[in-house]
Amino acid sequence: MTRQSSYEARGKILEAALQVFGDKGYKEATVREIARIAGVAVGGLYPYFGSKEQLYVEVLREEMKRYNDRNREFENADPQVGIRRYIENHLEYMASRKEIIARHFKDYDLGFVKPVASQFFAYQKEFLEATIRKGAERKIFPVADCGEAALFVLCLLKGALFYDLAGMIDLSTSGESLCRLVLDFLKNEKAAEHVPRIPGETEGQGTPGNRR
Repeated sequence: MTRQSSYEARGKILEAALQVFGDKGYKEATVREIARIAGVAVGGLYPYFGSKEQLYVEVLREEMKRYNDRNREFENADPQVGIRRYIENHLEYMASRKEIIARHFKDYDLGFVKPVASQFFAYQKEFLEATIRKGAERKIFPVADCGEAALFVLCLLKGALFYDLAGMIDLSTSGESLCRLVLDFLKNEKAAEHVPRIPGETEGQGTPGNRR
C-alpha cells in the first residue's frame, strides 16, 4: 500500500469511528461496524490502530487538533476580538459535534480518556489565559488573576453546553448573549477583581473534540 493510500485509509477509519462513537458511544460501538462503514476488513484496522481503545483516543486527538487549529487563526487578534472569536468558535464546534460530546459525557468513567481530556482542557485554559492577560496588559480587562478568570469563562461555557444538551437552551442562538456576558464581566473592574474560585474544577474535566 502506498503512503497516500495508507493515509486515505486511516482517514476513512477515523471518520467512520467518529460516526459510530458519536451514534453509540465507546461502550456500545464495535470495531466490526466501524470497519464496515470505513469499507475495510476488521483486520485492516489493526495496522493503524491496535485496539478499539486506541482508535477512540485517536478520534479524540484528531478532534482536538481541529479545534486547536481553528483557534490559532485568531490567537494574535485584539483581546476583545479574540475572546469573542474563541466563544463563537467554541460554540460552533460543540454544536457540530453534539452527538459525540453527549456520548463522551456518558462515558466519563473511561480512565484511558482522562489524559486526553486533561490536555484539551489545559489548551483551552492556556489560550484564554493568554488572551485575557494581553487584554489586562493593554488596560482593557482590569483582571487581577488571569488564570482564575479563564477558568471562570470555561466553567460558564461548560454550563451552557450542559444546558444545551439538556434541551434547556439553544447554543446556536445564545452565542451573542454569552459573548456580551463574558466581555462585560472581563471589563467590569469590580467583578474582575473578585473572580470566584471554582472548587473541584480540575484540568481533567475537559471535553475533547476539553493544551497542546
